[in-house]
Amino acid sequence: MASRSCMTRTDDSTVTTTTDTATVTRLSPDGTVTTVVTTTIVTVPGPKVPALVESSVPEVSPLRSKVLVRSLSPDEDMIKSSGKIPKLVDLRIRPEPISLEPIRPEPIYTPQSQTMRLRRAQSTPAKIRPGSVRMLSCAYQKYAWGKCGAGSTARNMVMSASREHEKAGLSTSFTIPENVPVAEMWMGTHPSGMSRVLDKDGVSTSLLDYVRQDPDKHTGEGEDNLTFLFKVLSIGQVLSIQAHPDKHLAVRLHAARPTLYKDPNHKPEMAISLSDDTTALIGFRPIPEIYDNMIKYPEFAQAVGDRAVAMCASLAGLSSGYGASVGGDEMDRPVDEGRCWAALKEMFRTFVQSDRNEHVVKQVHAITKRLREKNKGDGETNVMEGVVLYFATIYPDDPCVLSPLFFNHVKIAKGQALYIRTNEPHAYISGELIECMACSDNVVRVGLTPKVKDTDTLLDMLTYRAGKPRLTYGERIDEHTTLYEPPVKDFCVETVILEPNGKSVIKPVPSPAILLCIEGGGSLHQEFADGTKKELKLSFGMSVFVSPNTSVEVSTEGGIMIARAMSNIHCS
Repeated sequence: MASRSCMTRTDDSTVTTTTDTATVTRLSPDGTVTTVVTTTIVTVPGPKVPALVESSVPEVSPLRSKVLVRSLSPDEDMIKSSGKIPKLVDLRIRPEPISLEPIRPEPIYTPQSQTMRLRRAQSTPAKIRPGSVRMLSCAYQKYAWGKCGAGSTARNMVMSASREHEKAGLSTSFTIPENVPVAEMWMGTHPSGMSRVLDKDGVSTSLLDYVRQDPDKHTGEGEDNLTFLFKVLSIGQVLSIQAHPDKHLAVRLHAARPTLYKDPNHKPEMAISLSDDTTALIGFRPIPEIYDNMIKYPEFAQAVGDRAVAMCASLAGLSSGYGASVGGDEMDRPVDEGRCWAALKEMFRTFVQSDRNEHVVKQVHAITKRLREKNKGDGETNVMEGVVLYFATIYPDDPCVLSPLFFNHVKIAKGQALYIRTNEPHAYISGELIECMACSDNVVRVGLTPKVKDTDTLLDMLTYRAGKPRLTYGERIDEHTTLYEPPVKDFCVETVILEPNGKSVIKPVPSPAILLCIEGGGSLHQEFADGTKKELKLSFGMSVFVSPNTSVEVSTEGGIMIARAMSNIHCS
């Protein structure tokens, strides 16, 4: 390194110039010797001097420097050692870029659907280990609120799958009597409704035992069970007013009462409607709406008492509420969450605690009598009043008959989904739907049911959020597929719809999955590395288990709709 300094006089100031020279000599594989000389010239303003000092360095602007690159003759020893004469490189001047601020690229907007496709691609391993595609026989539940006969989609699916299994030589078909209510069909590994993997000659294995034979292949590394439970519901009458516990509460409940709370898992859930008549109660109405109903229906105000009315009145002019959206986004945050929570808890407590039961039931009888008389006369009841009267015909002495006055009543159109958080009050009223949830059967009930009620637990566990729920039609992620993604890792659902003579590949994902044929029929095709192929016929009500990282092609002649339940691979 060599350097020298000089001073030169400008019109009104003096600058100091420093020149640094670095020499590097390189020998390339072909024997060419190249010497690179880098010279940096920096000028800095200095104090004024009375006279000009001569310099052999030209005047350089303080805002610029130059890098000089050229080849010089190497020394004699290097030439002798290489045996070749180096090539000369022309002198080149490369100005250094000058940037006063860091360069920040403009943000790139990626549509949500594109983002989802990228997530799916990134979550799929480069090398796919072919897994299993196996036919399932599924359990069904004969709850009293289910539908009977041909009106029950769950019953129709169970029986249709049974007939097809017999045709394929997998099992013997069976018939469910017309007068037996079939409320749910279960697909999964929960012990209360275990699915079974079917083999030839009527041999079957529980799905849990099957996946645990090779958990790395069938559930993924570190797992030995499915994280989700998939269901079909056919609702003939209102279900109980209920909520599902979070993980911490579920562990405590299962330890204290294992016969009632059968597992230590939480149970968030998502319903996707299969019909246009699906209705439900979900979450507390915004407090202004609740207070309006207290004014409009004096029996309601009498039932909750003066304290609850006053607490709601003080909040009626404020924005208060959370959304129960599939994405989990909050809506209008309460101005005073503590007061909102206290008002809703005070109001709800008056309905369900036994010390006020007689008084509340008296008000239930009074309001139902008035609404029936209104129906007989010139007046017409609105939807909310109709739901109150409907509840009263089934449970006339239950305080929760009045629950439509403070819970949101929603209608879920075919293809729409509703996500229900843990610790949120809700009740399905009517309709046909598929439902996916964490692998749990924990339910805390408080009303509209002949089953065991756990009032104190439910009062303590509720979040007491208020606001309007959100419904979604999901997100279209490709030509045939719609994704319904909740804000939890346990589950998500895709629906795949093919027109007649259509084909599509259901892409592999790093999660076990269950495919259910909801409408139509077709075939599943799986191809293995050795070139062999496997085909499974799939028709209405039939379901199959698919191992992680397993791709299947769907083909159909008359059209088909399939739902795929799996762990939420999109949730970070």
